[in-house]
Amino acid sequence: MGTALDGILTKLDEITFNPDRTNTAEKPSRTPGGDLGKDEFLQLLVCQMKNQDPLEPEKDTDFIAQLAQFSALEQMQNLNETVMNSQAFSLVGKYVLVNTTGSDGKVSEVKGVVDYVTLKNGETYMSVNGQLYSIDQLVEVRDSFYAVQEFLPTAKKTEAVYDKSDKKPVVVEIDLGKGSYAANSVAVVINGEYVKSEYLKYEDGKLSILPGALDELEPGDYQVGLYFDDPYNTSVTDKVTIKVTENGTGDDSDSEGEGENEGEGSGEGDSSQ
Repeated sequence: MGTALDGILTKLDEITFNPDRTNTAEKPSRTPGGDLGKDEFLQLLVCQMKNQDPLEPEKDTDFIAQLAQFSALEQMQNLNETVMNSQAFSLVGKYVLVNTTGSDGKVSEVKGVVDYVTLKNGETYMSVNGQLYSIDQLVEVRDSFYAVQEFLPTAKKTEAVYDKSDKKPVVVEIDLGKGSYAANSVAVVINGEYVKSEYLKYEDGKLSILPGALDELEPGDYQVGLYFDDPYNTSVTDKVTIKVTENGTGDDSDSEGEGENEGEGSGEGDSSQ
């Protein structure tokens, strides 16, 4: 073989094998059934060089071709690692499901949003609910907004009536949300204008709109907009309506008037007879 090939063989032998090792029966470090990587590929190449038939030795071009294959394999592994890391970093802000195994062997699920992704000793970890989990424990990825809807603020459908002659507050049942998705406050818009905070009162899941915010409204139906300050700035604009009247709904007074008129008419008919 040529001098150049002898130099390559010597270099590969130095990289792959321990020169002080004399026990040829030593067991390989690779676990049986494991994946073949670039280290195993390099070992096979060196073994092939050292154990070739001296009567029919391999050509230099054959070894060069195998070295090229080795280089391509290494580049593919590096590219695969880069792609995996890129995919891991894209998980930030996503709602994920992670399976963890306890010391007793029991598997449990952890759900939450990925806060950040970090690399440690060549391994990729995700931070979920303040804890780090390996990317290998990832089971499911969901759309963040869809997944957290159950934790966001909501309002119960309400069709309220405000009687200016009675001046009772309008009460709306709302939920400020749960956990890190909860809102601290809510803004109310009626007839295109924000209601002043002095006319709003929140207690035990009930938002009261005080008369001062409604007295200036003309009789009619008004859609109420609720705007929360949670991380998603949730808005509810189709759940709450207020009917403003001067003296209740007006239905009772009309029906009573019709009854009185009918009574007066029948009385007159009786007297004429």
